[in-house]
Amino acid sequence: MKYNKRSALIFALLKGLQAEFFGIFVMVFFWAVAKAMGMFANIMFGFTGLMCVVCILADHGLKQGSLAASADKLHGDSVGSNFGGLLGITAMLPFLLTAVILLISKLGGGFDFLAVYKISNACLYPLLDIFAHSADIKDLRLGVFMLIIPYLALFPISAFIGFRWGYNKVDLKDMIVYKKK
Repeated sequence: MKYNKRSALIFALLKGLQAEFFGIFVMVFFWAVAKAMGMFANIMFGFTGLMCVVCILADHGLKQGSLAASADKLHGDSVGSNFGGLLGITAMLPFLLTAVILLISKLGGGFDFLAVYKISNACLYPLLDIFAHSADIKDLRLGVFMLIIPYLALFPISAFIGFRWGYNKVDLKDMIVYKKK
């Protein structure tokens, strides 16, 4: 069976939205303990939200890379091992769109998009809460965008690495459990 790139890209978009779905749970649990735990909650749940993105997209990349390698070998497809980056970029698109709208809002777009941005990027919410605690766009510094850029980069990097490992048949169990001495 040939590798279906279009289907893989659509599924990657859904995986990005799945990461957001799990991010909503992270955000809700963060709200539940933020007052009692203080800054530690921001760091702990911020890391958890980022790991949701990394794990979901790396897993998707790993599975798709394995499928692509099989299609290349058995059917002569030419998917290649770099297709994972495109999967990650596709998964990142809705979050990139919200970041662009937030930037327009900050630069004088005449509307306040920060509250919507924080909810629609729930994986990033606990970390954003450190730098922009209120929902007012006036309280958001332009430097916070330096936090958003690495967050967006997690999508293509995670999918690319996962895809490459799946494509090259890297066995993580052997790397972690059975280390070469």
